[in-house]
Amino acid sequence: MIRNLAERACAACPEAPAWRQILLLLLGTWMALCGGSLYAFSRFEVQIMSRCGLTAQQLDVVYAAGQAGVGLGIIPGTLYDLRGPVGACLYGAVFNAAGNFGMSLMLQREGCGGVSTLAFWYFLVQQGSVAIFQAGLFSNIANAPPKMQGVITGIVSSGYGLSAAFVTLLFAFFGEDLDQYFKGTGVLFAITGLVAAALMPCLHGKPRLAYGRLPEVTGKDEAGVSPPPTKLGRQEESEELERAAPATPSSKSVPHMSRKDILCRLDFWLFLMSFVLLQAIGSGLYIANLSLIGDSLGISADHRAIYVRAVSYSNCLGRLCVGFAMDALEIRGVHRSDHIVVTAVGVMLSSFALLLLPEEVVPHALLPALAVTAAAYGANWAIMPSFIAKRFQGSHVGVMFNVHSGHIAVAVLLTSYAVGGLYDIEAAQQGQDAFCRGAICWRSSFALGAGLQTLALLVGLVLAWSVRRCGGDMHRT
Repeated sequence: MIRNLAERACAACPEAPAWRQILLLLLGTWMALCGGSLYAFSRFEVQIMSRCGLTAQQLDVVYAAGQAGVGLGIIPGTLYDLRGPVGACLYGAVFNAAGNFGMSLMLQREGCGGVSTLAFWYFLVQQGSVAIFQAGLFSNIANAPPKMQGVITGIVSSGYGLSAAFVTLLFAFFGEDLDQYFKGTGVLFAITGLVAAALMPCLHGKPRLAYGRLPEVTGKDEAGVSPPPTKLGRQEESEELERAAPATPSSKSVPHMSRKDILCRLDFWLFLMSFVLLQAIGSGLYIANLSLIGDSLGISADHRAIYVRAVSYSNCLGRLCVGFAMDALEIRGVHRSDHIVVTAVGVMLSSFALLLLPEEVVPHALLPALAVTAAAYGANWAIMPSFIAKRFQGSHVGVMFNVHSGHIAVAVLLTSYAVGGLYDIEAAQQGQDAFCRGAICWRSSFALGAGLQTLALLVGLVLAWSVRRCGGDMHRT
């Protein structure tokens, strides 16, 4: 029904591709803003921990379940592939509403229904959120001019990074009442999905990039009729058209890479490993436990809310800046894979600083360290889809995006579980309550982070060497 109404509205839409693309960009950025509520988890994690009687390790299991919802974005991604943005938006609206209202219901029960029940509902929240985000992101990538792909990716992704600040404002708007917050965001984000489902068919237009791959030259006769698709879903020029067409560079199609071709590439796995290691620490250690870290260091609740917003702004800025940097520096010989080396250096130095600085200095160093980590974390999310699109001729961008997300879900589960366990050990040694006080509570976790980030840097350097050895992005060869 929504789709039929949207198609009728589109029939009345004037042909204004530029305006349509701008509106699509604005809608996609709003969808990203609504789709990243996972990053605001630290804003209310202390309340959930106290209200539900959870240990830090159990709390991190709930967060990891949300990360798994994001990581399994391949489910709504496949739905996008089969049904377009309308199906993905409707899927996101339903799951978001169900998950948020489920969380609200559990918070009214004694013990919040247990860790597994909380984790299930929070998984649904983030599964719906990532569906809305991906529908906005991939629709914009599909319609972006090739030379603006990095910028468009950065702009939409910046909304995803800014979502923690936005959700923090919503949490304050609802009086920091968890019950009202989950009900309110359930309604708001579900409406966003429904409105996007109605508008997307009109704004989407004729995509330059199908979900999963960059455009390929198609053969059309003078009447504009395309030859039938092959079994791979690609339109190919017939031999007769190839003989008749002039041999110009624009008429040459870029060879398509299959999923197997990509998965057999060493550079794909090098990037994946570096990316996953960096994001697992950024999410599983810092973003998941921001408020707990602040509480241990004696930072007040009001100031911890400021820290959450600062991390969100840095996350947003990292995505936005690297989007412009990738497009601007590529013509100067800086490959897209090189940017992950820069982010690895930044987060590694931040973790070593928190690990080695004296006890009394750590509270003052926390905010700048978190800002650098969040900027790098956000930048990596913009680097990844752009690197895949450039390196592998745009083949299966959506699928490979979700391969990365899926690996992060597993890595964050392991990382956050380990970090929560280390925190609980320190809290038990202090013997007061479930909360731990002092920088000592996090020294072992900072050491874990610094070690994995150093490994990520080394892998990133090998990747940079591999890319240069192969002569840069494959689409140029």
